[in-house]
Amino acid sequence: MVIYMENICEHNKCTGCSACASVCPKQCIHMEQNKDGFLYPVIDKDKCIDCGLCKKTCMVECAADRQYQKKAYAMSNKNDEVRLNSSSGGVFTLLAEHIIDQGGVVYGAAFDDNYCVKHIRIQSRDEIEKLRTSKYVQSQIGDCYKKAKEDLDNGVKVLFTGTPCQIAGLKAYLGTRSEDVNLITIDLLCFCQPSIITFREYLKDTYGI
Repeated sequence: MVIYMENICEHNKCTGCSACASVCPKQCIHMEQNKDGFLYPVIDKDKCIDCGLCKKTCMVECAADRQYQKKAYAMSNKNDEVRLNSSSGGVFTLLAEHIIDQGGVVYGAAFDDNYCVKHIRIQSRDEIEKLRTSKYVQSQIGDCYKKAKEDLDNGVKVLFTGTPCQIAGLKAYLGTRSEDVNLITIDLLCFCQPSIITFREYLKDTYGI
């Protein structure tokens, strides 16, 4: 029996961060696109063992009231080519290069050949270009939370970029490991995640893709 995600959190609060699907020990949760083009968790109740990890890991259900010291910095990449081919002053490229040069890995959103946006793992400077610029649609996390944890377990430096909801989902999935000194996260100033269906209609109407 397949049921939808009401057992995890309220439908109108779900961000599709994928933390619940990543933490499920029986892999009975998968992210499914609804009729409007947004990702929501779907549970295979026949495989579910009611362990409750999905609910405990949900970034909506376990959101903590954390207080941070707020600081603001303004910066940009001095490399004109990189800056002009970026969407936020080219700072991401500087951070990604720094992590990779230390033997670390970087996670971020990239288009695939079908113009779907998916999170991927890179470990070379040549791949950084794939993660530059804004994508303006919801990305599929896939198994990137799990891979990031494996990297941290192996002592690898990790730079993980995403929307605030995705970064919150990653930290909820990692639990206490989210305080690992080898983990650096970058979340974007985000006002919404447009539908992939709307984006595909735009591509079709504008470019005939």
